[in-house]
Amino acid sequence: MLTGVLLILTTLTGAAAPAAQAAPTPPGQLAVWTPHDLIVGFEHLPKLYSCDDLWYKFRDVLRALGARPDMRILTYQCGKQVGELAYSPQVQLHFYIPQVVGKSEARWADLHVITKTVRLGPGHPASITPSDCELLLQMKDYLLAALPDRVLNFNLACGAPTTRWPFGVSVQTLTPVPGQARVAAATTAPAPKPY
Repeated sequence: MLTGVLLILTTLTGAAAPAAQAAPTPPGQLAVWTPHDLIVGFEHLPKLYSCDDLWYKFRDVLRALGARPDMRILTYQCGKQVGELAYSPQVQLHFYIPQVVGKSEARWADLHVITKTVRLGPGHPASITPSDCELLLQMKDYLLAALPDRVLNFNLACGAPTTRWPFGVSVQTLTPVPGQARVAAATTAPAPKPY
């Protein structure tokens, strides 16, 4: 009788062992979504941008930097209808990007992130074109400077003769690990409204 009980216990213990094993740790570091509110004021851009153009360029750059899709982007003083003011548009932003948390704040973590180098330049993201050098230069000075992301290097000599290397900025950023976010960030921001 005792042998039968031991045999049942051994069988149950062996069956429970795989279930008791810890789940694999997701890659990366724990992070929280941190809000950012800022206004980027451009000064004397060499070309006119429509409000829609600016909206899409900012959306694409912020997404490349790891921002959540539920960002708010408001554009002002843009498009032909405002005349000379359109060369100095403004973009108001509200968005969330990841920030790493320490062990003591781990219980508040929303997601896992990895460090990634992102290059911003013509075609990266797709909405940045070869005529956007000055726009990207001022984005670096007014947007990237306000973020915890680190600019690694840049080639933004916009007035210089064209070289074989296109202009661009390389940024070290925190990018969410796909499938690891605990915050429902699947909503997308609405497309800009025509003016």
